[in-house]
Amino acid sequence: MGVINNSGFSIKSGLTALAALAFLSGCETLREAAATTPDTANSAPAGAETIEKDVERPDVFAVTEKALWDSRPSLGGVWVAYPANVDPERVVIRNGSNGKSVIGALFRRERENPGPRIQLSSDAASALGIVAGTPTEISIVVLRRETVEVALPPAAEPEAESGQIAGTVEAPARRAPPARAATPARPADPHDEAGESLAAIVEQTLADIDPSAAQAPERTPIFRLRKPNIQVASFAEEQRAKDLVTLLSNEGVQAEIRVEDNSEPVLYRVVSGPSRTRAERTARLRIIKGLGFADAFYFR
Repeated sequence: MGVINNSGFSIKSGLTALAALAFLSGCETLREAAATTPDTANSAPAGAETIEKDVERPDVFAVTEKALWDSRPSLGGVWVAYPANVDPERVVIRNGSNGKSVIGALFRRERENPGPRIQLSSDAASALGIVAGTPTEISIVVLRRETVEVALPPAAEPEAESGQIAGTVEAPARRAPPARAATPARPADPHDEAGESLAAIVEQTLADIDPSAAQAPERTPIFRLRKPNIQVASFAEEQRAKDLVTLLSNEGVQAEIRVEDNSEPVLYRVVSGPSRTRAERTARLRIIKGLGFADAFYFR
């Protein structure tokens, strides 16, 4: 019986050893497969940066026709007017004869007079080099601000300093902070009971107060800027002023029309403001000038 028990024990031991070897072999195979399999998370292309830029959108509106400046000075900065059912848009205007271009605003022309259908402002004609009374072919294309991805250049690997061995440098082990000495127990103070009673009374009093009554009243915002408003442009026609307000609203700039009744003829001023901070005012002016109204200025 003793021989049989020893033989049975040996067989079990052998099976256990074989199972352990098979398990270790499988682990090693999985480790090698993981080492040779590419990491899909790290194999992605280099990161890209998103920026906003002007993109031409001929699918929205584009036209190439002759334009005319009638030699009369106009208000409102750089703009063109076209007799079609178009919304106020930000556009790039190009003069193909001399290669000059300028960014301005596109409005709808109310009346179609004999001659070229595109009407130029005096500022647009000056920027494009167009002589008064001379029909000149120009092209108009709508611009839109869009977010695009720009590939970042690969980062250069830092070179190892001379005398330093490349590789992983282990940081020195930090020592554990010394244990703080236990604070000795403070002897009982007969005044503590009185202090606790006073704290309980204060806590109960505060609990009885209505939280809404303790809120500070809202204050009217104070505009600390000396010149918080921006005058964008002035027009003799109210519709042009309304179109500009719509254009600014589409660009995220608040604007309104103020009428100068004491002027002759009546002028419709497009004003943005007031701004609460200098940063808000600067951001608005940057958008306004980007629309072609380079003469916009701050005022009180």
